[in-house]
Amino acid sequence: MEQVARVERQHLLSLKVMRLTKPTMATTHHPYMEPWDISGDVLQRQMVDDPRTVEDIPRLAQGEFLLLPQNFGVIFLGETFKGFILVSNNSTEQVKDVTLKTELSAAKGRTVLPPVTVSNMDPNGRLEHIITHEMKELGDHTLICNVTYIINSTGEEMFFRRVFKFDVGKPLDVKTKFHNLEEKDILMEVQIQNLMPFPMCMNQVSFEPSSVCTSTNLNSFSDSSGERQSLFGKEQYVKPGDIRRYLYRITPNALPPSPTSKTTASIVVGKMDVMWFSRFGERGRIQTGPLQTSVPIVTDLKVVVISSPGDVTLEEPFQITCLVTNTSPRPMKLRSMLVRNPGAGVLWSGVTGQYHRELVPHSSAELTFDLLPILPGLQAISMLCFQDMLTNQRYPFHKLCQVFVNKSST
Repeated sequence: MEQVARVERQHLLSLKVMRLTKPTMATTHHPYMEPWDISGDVLQRQMVDDPRTVEDIPRLAQGEFLLLPQNFGVIFLGETFKGFILVSNNSTEQVKDVTLKTELSAAKGRTVLPPVTVSNMDPNGRLEHIITHEMKELGDHTLICNVTYIINSTGEEMFFRRVFKFDVGKPLDVKTKFHNLEEKDILMEVQIQNLMPFPMCMNQVSFEPSSVCTSTNLNSFSDSSGERQSLFGKEQYVKPGDIRRYLYRITPNALPPSPTSKTTASIVVGKMDVMWFSRFGERGRIQTGPLQTSVPIVTDLKVVVISSPGDVTLEEPFQITCLVTNTSPRPMKLRSMLVRNPGAGVLWSGVTGQYHRELVPHSSAELTFDLLPILPGLQAISMLCFQDMLTNQRYPFHKLCQVFVNKSST
C-alpha cells in the first residue's frame, strides 16, 4: 500500500496515509571473514556500520531487534485495520470547513467510515484522524479518502480524492469431517491450519451449535483436582503450516421426517468461532459459515441385525435374526419382501411376501431369514423391504450387515 500520496499543485492541502501496525523482530546475521579473504575488509566495514552491531565488539550478535514497519505489511482476514490519516495545510492561506470522508471498498460492497471536520485550518495546520475497521472479506480492498475545503480568500470550494489499494489474505484454513456414530450422534473433526508466515497463539476455539443440535466438547479432560484441562496443554502456540485438530460430539435434537425416497437428510449443525493473537498481540477472529452434514433419517420402522454369523461356507445356507421396531405413533401390519439384487454374493432363500403379526407403537418383533452364499469373500446382505398393509407404505433397507464367505473345503 502506498503510504504517501502525491499532491497536485493546485490544492493547498496534502494528504498522507500510514498504517498503524506493530514492529517486527529482526535478527542480525554477521558474516565472519579472515583478513586474507577475497572480500578483504568490505564486509567488516559493513558490519561495523550496521546500527544493530554492538559497539567495540562487532562480532557479538545481540539476537533479535525490534524493527519498525518499512511498508504496509500483510493484513489478514479477521484482523483489525488501523490507519493514520494526516491532512495538512502546507500553504500560506487559511482554509475552512475541511471535511475528511473515508470508505473501504471490497468486492461485496463498501463500508463508509465516520467523517471528521475542522472548521478552520491555519497555514501549517493539520487534521489527524485514526480509522479502524475489522477485515471481513478476502481479496483486494480499496481505501478511498475524500477531502473537501473552502479557501477563505476566494470562497472557492475545493475537492480531491486519494485512493490506496491493499490485499487481505487468508489466515487460517478450517476443514471439517463428519462421522455418524451409533443412534443419531455425529462426531465432527475440525482441522485448523495456520497459513500465516509467523506463529500464532490460539486464544479461543469454540463451536456454536445451531438451534436443532447440542454439542459436547471433547478437547479437554478433568485432572486429579477436577479442573478441566486442554488436551493441547497450556501453550497454545501454532507454528506456520501446523495443524490443530478438534473434536466435538453433536446430538441433533430432532431429526427430519422420513420421506420414502431418501435415507439421509442435510441439517445445519452450527458454526466455528476462532480467536487468536499474532506476534505482538494483534487480535484476529473469524467465524465459519453454517456447517452442514448428512444424517440418517429416522424412519417409522427400524431394523437392526441382532444375530448373524461372522463367516459362512460357500453354498451352505445360514440364518440372520433381525429386530424390527415400530417407532411410529400408529400400529403396523407388516409384510416382508425379499428383493433379489443382481450381482449380489448372498441370495435370500426364504419365502417372500410373508405376513407378520401386528406391531403396536414402540413395540418390537424378532424375525429370522434364510440366506444362501454364492460368491466367496466379504459380502453384504441387503435389499430387505417391509410393507405396512394398513397404509401401503414401503420401508426398504439396503445395507443390513456383512458376512465373510469361505470357499468349500471340498
